[in-house]
Amino acid sequence: MQKVGTITIDVFRKSDNTKTFEIQSDSDDILPVSYVIEDTLKKY
Repeated sequence: MQKVGTITIDVFRKSDNTKTFEIQSDSDDILPVSYVIEDTLKKY
């Protein structure tokens, strides 16, 4: 198995106690995976 890249998710709490997130990927090869994660997290 060969590592293709890393996806990092940072979660933040705003002053009104709502949460937001930021997704970063270190490789264009895994961008489709990061998009799926982002779309899924936006539902919550």
